[in-house]
Amino acid sequence: MANLAVKVTDLDAAVDFYRHAGARVENIMDWENARRADVFLGPIQITLFTRAIYEDATSLPAEGFLHPALFTDDLDRELEGHDIVWGPAVVSGPFGTRRIAFVTAPGGIRLEFMEQLEEPA
Repeated sequence: MANLAVKVTDLDAAVDFYRHAGARVENIMDWENARRADVFLGPIQITLFTRAIYEDATSLPAEGFLHPALFTDDLDRELEGHDIVWGPAVVSGPFGTRRIAFVTAPGGIRLEFMEQLEEPA
């Protein structure tokens, strides 16, 4: 697993909260029509977003848990038999370049499957 994605309305307030809780915060930036930040809290990475990349494809609450992000070596195989919400698409950022897609999962959440194409610079 790469990270847990969480949607927040106020990224700066969320970053302050996690820093106060002892987390290391990196990569605060504008990304894909939103703002994002990576939070490292113990062994867990939480990526905060002000807007989900797939927000136009499904209805989402203003804040809350979005999805776990899971690595795969074969995105096309992983997507077989799933209801695809968004993707596949290629995205780049501080994490390198990845091919990603989101599928519907039980419990009203999504799963993100991602295939690493290029490592971070």
